[in-house]
Amino acid sequence: MPVKTTYPGWRRILDEQFLSVFLSIGLLLGVLFLMAWQTVSERQTARQRAIDTTGFAITTYGDNLSSILIKADNTALMAAREAVIVPDFDLERHLSTMIKDDNNLVGYILLDAAGRIAHDFTFFDFDKTVLPVSEIIARHRDDWIEPAFRATSTLGLKSGYLAVERGIWSPNGTFLGVIVIFLAIENPYEDTPLERFLAGSRMRVATLNTDDLLAEVQSPHIGTTDWFSARQEEAFWDLNADSDKIDMGGVALFGDFVLARKNLDGLPITIYMQVPINSFMGNYDTTRQTALIASGVVIAVTLFLFLQIRIDRKTKRRNERKRLELDKRLQFALDSTGQGLWDWDFAKQQGYYSDNLYRLMEIHHGEVCLTFDSFKDRIHADDRKQFDAAIAEHISGNKPAFEIEVRMHVGSEDQWNWFHHSGSVIEWDRNREPKRMIGLLKNIHHQKLKRIDLEFKARHDPLTGLLNRTAFEDYARRVHALSLRTNRPYCMVMLDIDHFKKVNDTFGHDCGDIVLKRICDITSRALRFEEEKLFFRLGGEEFVILLPQNDCAAGAAVAERIRKNVCAEPILADGHHIDITISAGVAAHRDSELPDITLRRADWALYQAKNTGRNRVYRAPGTTDVSFPDPETMRNTV
Repeated sequence: MPVKTTYPGWRRILDEQFLSVFLSIGLLLGVLFLMAWQTVSERQTARQRAIDTTGFAITTYGDNLSSILIKADNTALMAAREAVIVPDFDLERHLSTMIKDDNNLVGYILLDAAGRIAHDFTFFDFDKTVLPVSEIIARHRDDWIEPAFRATSTLGLKSGYLAVERGIWSPNGTFLGVIVIFLAIENPYEDTPLERFLAGSRMRVATLNTDDLLAEVQSPHIGTTDWFSARQEEAFWDLNADSDKIDMGGVALFGDFVLARKNLDGLPITIYMQVPINSFMGNYDTTRQTALIASGVVIAVTLFLFLQIRIDRKTKRRNERKRLELDKRLQFALDSTGQGLWDWDFAKQQGYYSDNLYRLMEIHHGEVCLTFDSFKDRIHADDRKQFDAAIAEHISGNKPAFEIEVRMHVGSEDQWNWFHHSGSVIEWDRNREPKRMIGLLKNIHHQKLKRIDLEFKARHDPLTGLLNRTAFEDYARRVHALSLRTNRPYCMVMLDIDHFKKVNDTFGHDCGDIVLKRICDITSRALRFEEEKLFFRLGGEEFVILLPQNDCAAGAAVAERIRKNVCAEPILADGHHIDITISAGVAAHRDSELPDITLRRADWALYQAKNTGRNRVYRAPGTTDVSFPDPETMRNTV
């Protein structure tokens, strides 16, 4: 008798009766596992976000506070130095002007060595009798000369401000007094996503001896929280300074709080921060509740498809929230680094300009609506062609992005600042024409001015302001190249002050410097505009004028004009009337000689003028066959 098999029956049962159940159970277990994993992952993500956000917050606050304190200390140090070094320095007017122009500085007090208030200017009223003058004086006269940071409440003044003290010492070591600068600390998180994140945080700023400079900062609408005391905070950091639980940035999770600590570089100040962990657990709580709800929904087989759709929608919404959160972080990062973002669609002729870009341009978002053309119109006319050329070079494919520095109109006044622009095309149409372009700009006005100042100092004499020898050699090469192309000569006029050593020996070097400046002024007034641009000081009392496309006769005429003007105008220096004369040597370029040979012939002609009686102009021979002695030999003969 054949054996009866049961497989077809089981297959029928699986196929007809229990398939949906098994699928539902499998889906249930899978979804439950997924939700459990997502909940744990979200919890870890929230904790890590708490650490990252708190670390970024305390770093931003620390950098902001450090820059304000260093600025205040530099102001105090400058006041101490200028009050000692510069005679009749109007310290009160200078400091008052600085304080009125700076949002962080709110006042100052100047104490003399006897403890009397010499000057004071503050935006708040205070009782001068409660100021612990003797303690302030003793801190800087007896203990140290480094800056001291104090809360104004410890000085008996209005709370909520910080004070920076600096001792004033004369060059001979005499103690002259103390300058105290008062400052207010602004919130670097204002109007940013981080302000909402850390609304319930507690901040404390203390010195190394645990004196609190700023009291804790806590949002008034947050409920009562069992915060760690200052002693508990410091004990925690002392015990866990080298623990693996401490993040590299000085941030740690402890109980229901994120604790952070930061020591300000170069300052005896530490910042402590406490942030409740529940401020960052919103997504975790939402995910946990969703897991429970989803588990119950999946049990009901009839709602399986609806649940699947719902899960898909939740995933999309979660991804959208993450994208929006990423956009906010990107915007915050751009705003924190002082950059503005613009995004322009050429096809739609519309775009986006970030709020920080409007702030950098000092224009109101509601009053002015920027377009690509109006944005370009704010670029200085002298720089607009370079801006267009940089973009055209990028569009042509020669460069992957454009980058340029231009001047732009800022605000409603006639004010121009330097900005750094960078960007690239991110979308192209079918004809390879730009469809969408994104760019960044940053205000580099102060850095640009410093760079221009350094370039100016590298090519100019610090005493007279004239171009120096380095600049002369550069201009001489250019004029020489022009002469070779046009076949027209150029000449050099060397000037030297007669008996200048006697002026220094008789009246002193300070008086000699005055004479040099006055000679430069007289000479500049005697020169025409095109001649004045090529007036150089080679060193000491020697000067040279470079005259492109002029022969020796023209150079001699210029030298004679200068000589007469110098003779006709006695110089008054430190109460002394000094009669000054100059000697001049003129040499024109001939044949194929190099500029240094022409300068050597002009130098030879100058010392011929001195050897023949001074106060005269001498022309060098017009041939290169003449043998000229060494310049040092010529000086020894005069």
